[in-house]
Parts: sequence; C-alpha cells; structure tokens
Amino acid sequence: MTLTIPAPATIAQRFAAWLAQNPVLADDGSEVTLDANAPGSLEQVLAGVTALEMAGVYRYVRDWCLELMVTTATEAGLLSQHAIQWDTPRIPAQAAVGNVQMTLPPTAASVLVPINQALTVDGSINWLVTAETTVVSGATTTVPVRASATGAGGNLAAGTSLTAVTPIAGVTAIVVDSSGIAGGAAIEAVEAWRSRIIAAIRNPPGGGTASDYERWAQAAGAAYVNVIPQWLGAGTVGIVVAMAGRVAPTTSELAQIATYLTDRSRLVVRANIILLPVTIVTQNVTLSITPDTVENRADVQAALASYFNGLGIGDTIYHSQLEAAVASVTGVTSNLVTTPAANVSLAGNQMAALGTILWQASS
Repeated sequence: MTLTIPAPATIAQRFAAWLAQNPVLADDGSEVTLDANAPGSLEQVLAGVTALEMAGVYRYVRDWCLELMVTTATEAGLLSQHAIQWDTPRIPAQAAVGNVQMTLPPTAASVLVPINQALTVDGSINWLVTAETTVVSGATTTVPVRASATGAGGNLAAGTSLTAVTPIAGVTAIVVDSSGIAGGAAIEAVEAWRSRIIAAIRNPPGGGTASDYERWAQAAGAAYVNVIPQWLGAGTVGIVVAMAGRVAPTTSELAQIATYLTDRSRLVVRANIILLPVTIVTQNVTLSITPDTVENRADVQAALASYFNGLGIGDTIYHSQLEAAVASVTGVTSNLVTTPAANVSLAGNQMAALGTILWQASS
C-alpha cells in the first residue's frame, strides 16, 4: 500500500479546522475561537509553516518505509545494508582478462617478459602482463594479461594487434588470441544487484545447494548459470555458465569463476565441481506472416529476438511460444512457424540463440 501524502494546503486546512473546533480561554475568562483562515493572521502563518513541515515529515516517513523493503530500497539508501544482511555484495567494476600471443623469430634469443609489462593499442589504455613468461625463440608464446582499468573499454576482439609500451627485445608481433580479452564491465547495475539480493532472500545458503552454486557463479561474473547435479555421476555437480551478451566465457573468465567457486565452496559440504562454458546453439526459424510487410518483418524479428533472449541455459524452445511471439506483433493477423516444427529441448550445457529467419510466402 502506498502512503498518500496530503498537500500542504490540505494539512493547513486541517490545522485551521482543529483550531475552529477548539476555542481557547482568554485572560478575561471568555472563549476565543482562533481563525487560521484569516488573511495575514498569526494563526494562518502557523498553519502554513506547520503544513510545510508536516509534508516533509510525511515524505521522510514514506521514503524511510520504502528503504526498509529490498524491492524499493535505493542505491543511496539502505540497499547496501540489505546486501550486507544477505551476504550479497555488489559486484565491482571488472578489468578485462585474456591472453596475447607474442611472436619471436628464430634469429632472436628467448626473452623474459616481466609481470606488469605494459601493452597498448592506441595509448588510451594499457594491458598488463600478469605472469612472468619466457617468450621462446622461433615460436609464438601465450602471455596472460589484464586491463589496467576496469570497464568494457578493456575488452579486445581476437586478432587485435598491440604494441609494448616498453619495447620487448626481438618480439615482432603481439596479437590477442582467439578467445579475445573479455570480462571488462562497469560496476553491477542497481537492478541486477537488487535481483541477486532478492534471490538470496528466497534461496538462503544451504551448505552447497544448487542455489548456492548459482549465486556464487553470478557473483564471480557469470550472467547465466545452470546447475546440473551428478553431471559425471554421484558426487559431482556440473555448473554451466554464460556471460552477459549470451556468449560463452573465455578461458580466462572461466578460470576466474572457477577460483571464486573454489574459495566460496571450500567451507561447505559439496560435490566435486565441474565448471563448463555454455555451448551456444543457433536455431533458425522458418515462418510466414500475414500481411507480409517490411514493417511486420522487422517487428517479428524483434519479437523473436526478445523471446530467445529470455531463454536460459538448458531451456526448451517451445513451438507454441514461438508462434505466440510472432502473434504478439500488432500488425500480424496470422502466422505459421514451420521450423522448428516441434519443441526443441536443449541439453543442460546449451543455450539457444536466434539464427536466420527464412520468410515464406503466405498460403
């Protein structure tokens, strides 16, 4: 129930009405009725001042009551206190991690690359080597790196060329490996944080339950998690993870999540953890719509993309829900989805992605 805050004018009228109904006794023994509606009177001033102050009190009480609930608490208010109570700290901004490949020709001697060796693309941000590595003569060597700054600006696509801020003797090429440098992100969004706190309230720690593993993996950076008991038999649990953007984690991101899971789960009775990257399964869709217009096709594309983005790891693609998603487009009066022709059940380590839409003529 929302607390209704009366307007200051309404509070002033209540003040005036109370004074009118409660005369005071004058020094001469007579009763005097004070009129807070009299223009310019002291009573009217008192009514106005009281009304403004009480309106502030109403707002304070309302806002404070809202802070007491996780669903309405604010970032500047008590949301952080709820997070402490339910052991769900906000995920800080993350620095991107990954690997680069350094190439040294056979004519150059092997060289030791030290920790914190800085690499750059354009000088705006650096990537620092995180483990002392020997680049072997006549070979390409993988070197782990981490962005020097947090945020998405530290992410680099596979194949991106870098240069050493301090030259590395003999190295002719520094290129991001096939997994890319990924995981850089801003501080966790408030609503995502709130959702994790609510999930923690609904699924309190249970000494190694499925909800525990899911919560730990998300706190380590995973956006989607599927926990599969007995993945490799009794005493094992499979934890399948996908990252924001519905993509599989890189090797470095997977290692980061694995470290966090190990640290958090070592004090509870648990199964042997098998951490797995998600497998993205592309699903093409064949359909016809009436009327078949450019605008309707664009809206259907958006509706199907929204449906697929709502699917989690191991979910089923329901044929009826695909047709319902198409039917939700206002301009479409009828539709027929022919591919897939039936429900598509995904394995516990798979996540669906919308592939190509093949448009067929309406019959």
